[in-house]
Amino acid sequence: MYVQEIAIHNLRVFEAASLKLQYPGRSDADALHHPNINLLLGNNGAGKTTVLKALALSTLAPVIDKSGFLPYELVRHGRERSTITAKVVLHPQDLGKGFSTHPHEESLTTEIVRQGDLEILASGIGTDPGPWSGMFDNKSPSFLVVGYGATRRVQDAGSFNPEEQGKRRFLRYQRVAGLFESHIALTPLPAWLPGYQKENPGRYKQVSNLINKLLPEGARFSGRRERADSGDYMFQLHDAEVPFGALSDGYRAYIGWITDLLYHVCMGCPNNTKLVDSRGLVLIDEIDLNLHPEWQRTVCATVSAALPNLQFVLSTHSPIVAGSLQKENIFVMEADASGASRVRQYEERIYGLDADQILLSPYFNLETTRAPGFVDELQQLSKQAAPGKPEISLAIMRKLVGQAAPEERPQRDGGKKKRKLSA
Repeated sequence: MYVQEIAIHNLRVFEAASLKLQYPGRSDADALHHPNINLLLGNNGAGKTTVLKALALSTLAPVIDKSGFLPYELVRHGRERSTITAKVVLHPQDLGKGFSTHPHEESLTTEIVRQGDLEILASGIGTDPGPWSGMFDNKSPSFLVVGYGATRRVQDAGSFNPEEQGKRRFLRYQRVAGLFESHIALTPLPAWLPGYQKENPGRYKQVSNLINKLLPEGARFSGRRERADSGDYMFQLHDAEVPFGALSDGYRAYIGWITDLLYHVCMGCPNNTKLVDSRGLVLIDEIDLNLHPEWQRTVCATVSAALPNLQFVLSTHSPIVAGSLQKENIFVMEADASGASRVRQYEERIYGLDADQILLSPYFNLETTRAPGFVDELQQLSKQAAPGKPEISLAIMRKLVGQAAPEERPQRDGGKKKRKLSA
């Protein structure tokens, strides 16, 4: 399943907004470098996370009200009802016997009604699930929707109990719960991959290959365990082999969600289907979380190429991530005159620009990237500048190029400070 378009009404910061998303197979997708990537930009509180939540709530409409999810403060202040409608493309993976074997379009709507302090969900599909029957089956590959919030962490393998989790939340909601509940943990790799290693070596090899395709240059999944048949899996970082628990925050956050995603893909993927052929929707808040700028340059291209049949909707505050994409991939959340958020796509190209250029563009709308104190110093010097005062102009130039004035430079001789000689 892919989302073609989503319409949002009276959901948190939005009065009315719509997005027409990129997805694999879209008629004009050939012109894009990364046709399965959608990137959300905007200030804090502008609605990026709200769009991700809206996508999860609408695409899971048939089951979300029965899944263990409790809405909280989703209806826009002063309104009594929120409505989210998603136009989706269904594929044979989503449909059971008796339905079309060709992709076709459907529509899903979730309503949230406020009654006093309570918010109530309604999907409106009735008692006949129709084409949505696979959504009620945990083992079905249908309707794969997986979401990751900005507080991602991996659960300890020893305490992971999928049966216990299933008693509290239906699997379809479990997959997106991290967008709504900050304490939700990701599935640990040692809790599921050893089973494939022993019982399905072919599937294990596919997982290993995909992990390595998704890792940045200089990192590799070794497939070895910290101890024989136990402990964390090991990762090769340049010349060192490091267990997962000893990796940096950036590596753990990134590896955590990519391996959790592969776990959910594996769970429903038929034996005669390659993992890379699985279709679905992946929602990730703060894709650049703890990633070094060098990694930010390539993360969108990496996930797009490694998993070309998944549709990704990502949010970020990084100009480096934004600069790796074309304008057709980017959606900007911004406030209108009433204070409500709207969604725009700009005609201005930022693909290939440097970070400063992107931050000063309408996509981020900064007036300057310089430190506020530095800007104040420049303004004070500018006020002092006048004909006959070349030293002021020279001081401004030195500040702009980062050069200290002669009296500010340390005097050194062969790496040592000069010493005064007494007569």
